[in-house]
Amino acid sequence: MNNTWTQEKSRQWMFGVSLGLWVFGALGAMAAPVPATLPRPDGKPADMTKKVKVYILAGQSNMVGFGLLTGAGPVYPGIYLSADPVILPGRMPVGTSALLPLKVYQSAANDAPPGAKVAIYQGAYDPKADYATMQPVKETTVALGTVAEKLPVIDGAHTVVARTFVEVPATGTYLIHPGCEDSTHAIAVLDGKEVYRRNPGEKAVLSKVTLEQCKRYPVVITYLKNGSAAFWLEQVDLKGKGDLTTCIAAGKFPWFAEADGKWSVRNDVTYREVRLSQEAFGSGGPLSATSNGGRFIGPEVPFGFVMGTYHEEPVLLIESSIGNRSLNWDFRPPSSGKTDRPGADQWEGMEYRLMVEGVHKVLKNLDKVVPGYTGQGYEITGFVWWQGHKDAGSSKEEYEKHLVNLIQDLRKEFKAPDMRAAIATVGFDGFKLSEGPWKGVWEAQMAVGDPKQHPEFAGKVASADTRGFWRSQGESPTGTGYHYNHNAETFVLTGDALGRAMVELLGGKAEKPVLPSEPAMDPNVALIYSDSVINQWAKPSGNPTPEQYRKMAQGLRPILLDTMIPDFIGTAFSGNSLELKGLLKGERPAQTGAGISSQLDTLIGYFEAAGEFDYSWHAFGPKMDTAKWHYHSFDPPEKQDPAKSDRYRKITFPAGMENWFASDFDPVKAGWKEGAAPFGQRDGKLVPLREHCNQDRCGCDKAPATLWEKEVLLMRQTFDLPPVKAGHLYRFILGGAGCDRTGEGFAIYVNGKQLTQVNGGLFKDPGVRGAFVYGDCLPELKGGKVTFAVINFLRYTHFRDQPAPPSGHVSLWIEEAQVPPALMKAFEDNK
Repeated sequence: MNNTWTQEKSRQWMFGVSLGLWVFGALGAMAAPVPATLPRPDGKPADMTKKVKVYILAGQSNMVGFGLLTGAGPVYPGIYLSADPVILPGRMPVGTSALLPLKVYQSAANDAPPGAKVAIYQGAYDPKADYATMQPVKETTVALGTVAEKLPVIDGAHTVVARTFVEVPATGTYLIHPGCEDSTHAIAVLDGKEVYRRNPGEKAVLSKVTLEQCKRYPVVITYLKNGSAAFWLEQVDLKGKGDLTTCIAAGKFPWFAEADGKWSVRNDVTYREVRLSQEAFGSGGPLSATSNGGRFIGPEVPFGFVMGTYHEEPVLLIESSIGNRSLNWDFRPPSSGKTDRPGADQWEGMEYRLMVEGVHKVLKNLDKVVPGYTGQGYEITGFVWWQGHKDAGSSKEEYEKHLVNLIQDLRKEFKAPDMRAAIATVGFDGFKLSEGPWKGVWEAQMAVGDPKQHPEFAGKVASADTRGFWRSQGESPTGTGYHYNHNAETFVLTGDALGRAMVELLGGKAEKPVLPSEPAMDPNVALIYSDSVINQWAKPSGNPTPEQYRKMAQGLRPILLDTMIPDFIGTAFSGNSLELKGLLKGERPAQTGAGISSQLDTLIGYFEAAGEFDYSWHAFGPKMDTAKWHYHSFDPPEKQDPAKSDRYRKITFPAGMENWFASDFDPVKAGWKEGAAPFGQRDGKLVPLREHCNQDRCGCDKAPATLWEKEVLLMRQTFDLPPVKAGHLYRFILGGAGCDRTGEGFAIYVNGKQLTQVNGGLFKDPGVRGAFVYGDCLPELKGGKVTFAVINFLRYTHFRDQPAPPSGHVSLWIEEAQVPPALMKAFEDNK
């Protein structure tokens, strides 16, 4: 019959196990049933009078194991919650934290309106006064949380006290933040405990508090200064998700650890890894969560725990797995025949041969591998397979043919015609897998366990559907999808499913386990932990649109201006971070990269997210990026392989142009042409480099005005500049080369002095190209006539050293930015 176990992903263990006829008898007659919750190992060895049960495990890197054991970091370093009605859930517009709406109510009643009740008392704040027992001179309400809302006031000295009830969407540890700017001078008491105090002239003192989801807590805010009615929280001390330690702490898989927290060890199961190990008979020993090297767990551990629970006999797991290997080529079994692809004689089927060789080597040395082995013999009991990523795009028929041959060839090789086989399917993206390139692989892996499609395997081959074991990035240690986001739960469920499927193939019984249920998640919390929000490339994105972020600027001001910006500046000046210090000092760094994006740009982004644009970069001086320039293009005699990147090099200039960058060089006498910027080409044509440019200061999607004819482009012009200003920073922007895979080596000169030299372009990440103006060059921009000269090299590669048609796009302009006073103060304080 066809048994397919499929349970909801809402934390039930999901098994898609296709089994043929039940096989009872000698294989499982003496074995105990496998319970839903495995017992912890008792530390005792197996019955060494019985034959060793041998299982062969193979596959790609996920079979090697990439479930993180411990140390998962949180998805977000912090989560900000604001009661301002403009706030939408998603990522913060800057930084790596998340944003959630916060609910505040005028009372604890279910139908309470939002906001807070306000009482105004006569006289300045008196720390000895008990305002709860005093008669206010005025009572009203306020839209607490709305940043643009002002606290109510009366004439003369008075004290404003707001009373509200706060409800958070997720249980956790929080910091309470009342007010914005002046109104941050306040005292907040939550459920009778002071959690916030900022006296005039002092820094705020905050106390962490644990709040439960959907529970309302009374908060009393006594304001020492008037101003904004802003109110927001910060969730802190966030925990990582998806490593094995976290799973065990949540009540899952307790059998992998002892009561004292140490990893449990199965002395009745021996594990040997023969593919990656340099040891003669493979590396390993008694099975535990650290058998995979101490950092990750793979399916071999949960599989071995199930089989150790089932068997009275000693169990030996022999694994031959390695990453980036396909069944069609690397593991290609002999019965699939040879192809005529280049390298087939050496590489095709190599992993199959190495697996067979490694298993035989271990089997011939059982006395050196299995503790207590006395020569009682062994039985090749089963084969376990988890693979498929490398076979993306394969058809069902192609993959299925090779998988059937793999099982049959291994049976022949080890003279084990009844060897059982448990096959785990690919499960990338969970039940969305059918939309991706592994559909054919999954169908083939499921087919071999279906007795209707393969009656020859009935009762001897089972397929475990792993799609239900997929865990999103928000539930996992990482977002590395091809390694199942390093989620230990995925790897444990996969190995456990394989083990339980194997037990039933052997005629035993295995209960269907169920994971502990988890509380329902608030929809906004679920959203910020979804791939559509966490993954910046997700389409469609679950984050607010740029326009929505702009509308949220007012609501974000207290979070950004009162906390995130001061924290960022403090971090930038702590430790050995020299980037901002160097910019403010005007000191040129010892090394510069291909781009000039800096901590200053990050800080400016924080201000802009709060609606503050006084400190943004602005164009300085005349419009140079579309002005006319003198130029000359040539191919130097010093040739470089077009397939090689980093093309800036020492070259011979045309006669009379050796000092082409000098202030007194005359480009007209030297025969240079004149043309408008930007200069460029793509494969010799005057067309944009790409259809869409994703960088504000690039412009590679605009058609160049003047053709860049040959490899080297020299350009120079004299402009009339205003004087530079105190308290400002300056930089040159090299346009047309800020997107990934654009630009090449260049150098910029000011009045004959070299400002910067960069040897190559961008390959993986976009950025800002150009140069900062440091103290040694700033005097050249004192105002008046200034001569600029630029040398550029065409690009001949796509990714690094990957040939592509020649391309280039270049313009130049200057920008200035006012240094924020908070940054300047921190700089002065840290001199």
